[in-house]
Amino acid sequence: MSSEKSSTDVLFLDSFSADHILSAYSKGLSEVEVSLDLGITTTRISLENEPWSREQLQKISADQESIYFINSEGIFKAAIRGMHFYKLMPVARNQAPALLIDGVLMHRVKEITPMEDANMKAKLCARKGIDMLEICTGLGYASIACLMRGVRSIVTIEKDKDVLQLAKLNPWSHKVFTDERVKVIHGDASERILDIDDNAYHAILHDPPRFSMAPELYTTDFYRQLFRVLKRKGILLHYVGSPGAKHRKRDLQKGIMKRLREAGFKDVARKERVLGVLAVKR
Repeated sequence: MSSEKSSTDVLFLDSFSADHILSAYSKGLSEVEVSLDLGITTTRISLENEPWSREQLQKISADQESIYFINSEGIFKAAIRGMHFYKLMPVARNQAPALLIDGVLMHRVKEITPMEDANMKAKLCARKGIDMLEICTGLGYASIACLMRGVRSIVTIEKDKDVLQLAKLNPWSHKVFTDERVKVIHGDASERILDIDDNAYHAILHDPPRFSMAPELYTTDFYRQLFRVLKRKGILLHYVGSPGAKHRKRDLQKGIMKRLREAGFKDVARKERVLGVLAVKR
């Protein structure tokens, strides 16, 4: 995948849009209305001289777990093979895609879309006129949801350059890189947070990957740094998810809540709907 391309340079197809175009071909239509940016907008296009063949559309139609993009060089899967294997995956027609790393979903998709999940998180920690810190940008959906709630600024830190590269390609992430209220920092949050002033933010959204992928973001020492950079009466929302809960009865939230209290946080409480923990700096 070319790192020089952004979402404004390319067209996107997934199995949903490929099926729709193939259906138009089968009906003998000369035009079809379809989304070429994964559902953000729709466009009426001619079915003559388009930058794909029916064979390519059939391949995309059969690949229900991938997204493809088209630029002047051809048609490519929206995926990167680097230290891990990363790709964008459609979750529903005309909805923001999810991110997979080595086949592991980085978003909730069961009975909820990634953007709906982001909105639920933002509702708990973002409000108009505040300055926020986000740990782990991902595809930027949570940052965008916080912007929609009127935050004054948000600094978001992401360690993985390949994740940021996919975010730059993804049309649903475009606002993270164009809105002047957002500052994206590429770096290790456990290190970069040491450069942040005390009492800098009104709220923090801590949205780390699962514990096995980033254990340093679940330590008491890191929580103390989050406490330090948070203003008095500031809110921390810590996404946890539910790894291991179904089969091993593991209560990861319980250990996190204990360490948050050790770090100085008060009013530490589970927020089951967002699979997270809310805490306050008193």
